[in-house]
Amino acid sequence: MARVDFYEKPGCGTNARQKAMLAAAGHEVVVHNLLSEPWTEGRLLGFFGDSPIETWFNPASPRIKSGEIVPDAIGAAGLIVAMLADPLLIRRPLIVSEGRQCAGFDREPILTLLGPDKDLDKAQGCSRPEAGAPCPAPRDVDPGAEIAFAYHKRTKHRFTAYAPGPETLDWDSQPNPFREFAGAPRVALDLAPDDLATPFGVTAETAHPLSLAALGALLHLSMGLSAWKEFGPDRWALRCNPSSGNLHPTEAYVFARGVQDVSDGLYHYVSRDHVLERRAETPALSGEAPSLYVGLSSVHWREAWKYGERSFRYCQLDLGHALGSIQTAAAALGWRARLVETLDSGKIAHLLGLDRAADFKGVEGEDADVLIEIIADPGATGTTLPTANEGEWTGAANLLDAHPMYRWPIIGEVSAATRGGGAEEAWERAAYPAALAPAEPKKAAEIILQRRSAQHFTTKYHMPQDNFFGLLDALLARSGSLFNVWTYRPRLHPVFFVHRVEGIEPGLYALPRHRDAETLMRQELSEFDWKPVASAPDHLPLFRLKEIDCRAIARRLFCNQAIGADACFGVAMLSEFEDLVRANAWRYRQLHWEAGLIGQSLYLEAEARGLRGTGVGCFFDDETHERLGLKSQKLQTLYHFTVGQPLADGRIMTLPAYPDRQAVQEQTQ
Repeated sequence: MARVDFYEKPGCGTNARQKAMLAAAGHEVVVHNLLSEPWTEGRLLGFFGDSPIETWFNPASPRIKSGEIVPDAIGAAGLIVAMLADPLLIRRPLIVSEGRQCAGFDREPILTLLGPDKDLDKAQGCSRPEAGAPCPAPRDVDPGAEIAFAYHKRTKHRFTAYAPGPETLDWDSQPNPFREFAGAPRVALDLAPDDLATPFGVTAETAHPLSLAALGALLHLSMGLSAWKEFGPDRWALRCNPSSGNLHPTEAYVFARGVQDVSDGLYHYVSRDHVLERRAETPALSGEAPSLYVGLSSVHWREAWKYGERSFRYCQLDLGHALGSIQTAAAALGWRARLVETLDSGKIAHLLGLDRAADFKGVEGEDADVLIEIIADPGATGTTLPTANEGEWTGAANLLDAHPMYRWPIIGEVSAATRGGGAEEAWERAAYPAALAPAEPKKAAEIILQRRSAQHFTTKYHMPQDNFFGLLDALLARSGSLFNVWTYRPRLHPVFFVHRVEGIEPGLYALPRHRDAETLMRQELSEFDWKPVASAPDHLPLFRLKEIDCRAIARRLFCNQAIGADACFGVAMLSEFEDLVRANAWRYRQLHWEAGLIGQSLYLEAEARGLRGTGVGCFFDDETHERLGLKSQKLQTLYHFTVGQPLADGRIMTLPAYPDRQAVQEQTQ
């Protein structure tokens, strides 16, 4: 009997009957999701062969039936492009067996697999031809997962075309990067003090008390401005938390209870002015220990204005960077940041007042993301979660873009489909040795405030091997690392394009971040050597996949950007993907957050070693997968990154973030 790879639409009754027929004939049916498979033009054409175009498409597809798409009018090339964007157009099932392929269930190799006497007509056609609604998803699939998969596929960059985005940009009409609530009382904050001497990479031995001054330092070093830049007539702000295109969709809120010199309540943080806006007061609770929570949300339009449909991904990456920023700033104060994993998106939105339609009337809304507990006393048994204010609120949100030129409704669809939450099954963290610290320790505040994204790298610099291993070591999910902000198992595993690292041959390398991941990666990247790097520390699971000069490859895959080749190394962050998202669509967000956390670690660890990093959201998705030999959705690359020795642009002037205040400031690019 034969193995049959069967590409179906999950929940399709006709496909279910067809699978049953193949199984009854004794064949091994291996099922794949046609909607989330990383199709390319070449792969699809392999199924169609020399058959006429009318046999390529699904005649029951709503877009075909409605006349929106007329295959004869757009021709074969146009139909392939449409199918890549919308796999529901593809005639199904797609079949692969013993080296033969077909689309549909009435031709070879199906005839041979089932025999000519089988009545295949009854196994053809839609089982619900008159139904107005699409087929229901199977019971074990989160209904939002198919929307997430379809969105992810639609927003992939390809060699042949980039994801849908604006055709032009008017930088003079860029959305306001600063949200404010008009009419909300303001509370001025202090900046991080000059004498905050906590070394980078450690938690201060003595915790600062919860106070207005310490809260100001936390927000300054996590979500505040780090500098202003000027070039000619243009002026723009940099922040401690990185952002795609420096567009900053992430907003921060604070719940304070019993914090010295702060009235109990909910506040919104305005980074430009380093102030809190009081949105609501909450009654004091006698006997309660002081508590502090930070809520984060996203204004999708800030990213969508420039990046179009792909921007929802970037908002999630930025959220991960912000999580890492808050964790690092908290450690400098002797605190710990911990994600509250028991609240879903709806509850967080209600707590933050983001569901108050009257306060956001006629302006851009915000998507609730996370709530983070700030733990100042490690010995405390826990604090009471904040409760939503049911009384008076103050302030109305400002309009960020008065004249938006485009609309991207798919962002709202994937946002709604991926709301929720989720907990991780218990897992055991590996017992790693102490982290590999930089040779010359620096203050955490200094590293945070000088962090920048490199625009160009010198190709003459070779990274010392110790620095390379230190950067990778920081990506392990050890206690005290950035990844201690939550209980989720590591699900993203970097593949490195190594160009210039002393003692490391140029080539492709992999770092599975937990034991089970190594098994999965070896299965999915089976074409490679998987040789342990002998010079790496014993606890660092670094493998050489292939020795090769991959500069041209990296440049091509990183959207033809020079930094892909000029950096000392580049990174593609492979995520365990299909199974996690299928079970819980919210994990689509959380996996991107983890990618952002990895990026934040690379940013700060590079700065601590006199280097610089750059997050790369523009990359060719499936072409990266093809280069790595990935043939399924089990692993997907979510974020790329580069690290090297930066080239500074002396034409750009650096100015203080808050010139009227005293604080630690590092005026470097």
